Amino acid sequence: MPTYRDRGIVLKIRPTRDADRRYTVFTENHGKIDVLAKGTRWSRSKMSPHMGGLGVVELMVARGRRADRLAGASLVRPFREAMNSLAKTSSVQSFLLLVDALTRRELPEERIFALLSEFLEAVESAPEAPRAIRPPVFDAAAVKLLDILGFAPELDSCVACRRPLTAPGDDVVSVVRGGAVCRDCREPASLILTAGGLEILRRFRREPLSAFAAAPVPGTAGVGP
Repeated sequence: MPTYRDRGIVLKIRPTRDADRRYTVFTENHGKIDVLAKGTRWSRSKMSPHMGGLGVVELMVARGRRADRLAGASLVRPFREAMNSLAKTSSVQSFLLLVDALTRRELPEERIFALLSEFLEAVESAPEAPRAIRPPVFDAAAVKLLDILGFAPELDSCVACRRPLTAPGDDVVSVVRGGAVCRDCREPASLILTAGGLEILRRFRREPLSAFAAAPVPGTAGVGP
């Protein structure tokens, strides 16, 4: 049975019959894969602790006719601070589910694996924020993910008239058109961002995630109708 090795980050875990589990993993070289792990629901399983935590896992996968099987696993970069914080764990799990929802299986994309790793590193090193304040690292990671997938909104020019967005009052986004619009092309369904909202979204796109992990970015309180 042919095998291969890769590094991956577990996106989702599902119990299956008997004592087995299915893992959805985003790997560095093979994209998103599903693997069957026999016996990982047993307390004496050697692979379960490596696959159950937040971190980068070294995998050995055996190709199967019906399903690929997990032949070996070793946690090479654990994120213990993220695991021990309810707020951080919640943020990480939300982003893992987002990546799972927006990606297809077995389409290699090293940039998504790198983004997942960068996101985990940023959350791991971030200080514990007050419950009422959410560092916008999740929002920045989501914008970067959309960029990689080709769904990023247009933020520099009006999607209707193509005029550069430089005038005051141009912080308006059209959900229907998929990007920012100038004040002259504004539609009833458009969203008015808070002051400097477009510039914040541009920062999400161009700056590393570590820049948004420690504290909230001014002006990210929300949007208005």
